[in-house]
Amino acid sequence: MSCVWIKLTSQDTGKAVFVNLVNTSAIETHKKGALIWLVSGDKDVTLYVTETPDEILQRAGEIEREDEL
Repeated sequence: MSCVWIKLTSQDTGKAVFVNLVNTSAIETHKKGALIWLVSGDKDVTLYVTETPDEILQRAGEIEREDEL
């Protein structure tokens, strides 16, 4: 995976954010969405989005949905 950009929605602003999943170290459930940990230089950066971890990975084509099985 060299570059996988997906469009998500910020929990803070409600605006679109584009995330390169290559720079993601973890995605965890948070409230009604997800907390994404991004590797950025010397420290991790976090981003809160309205999409769930499953929705994010489905958009990236990394997991299959139950209706596709």
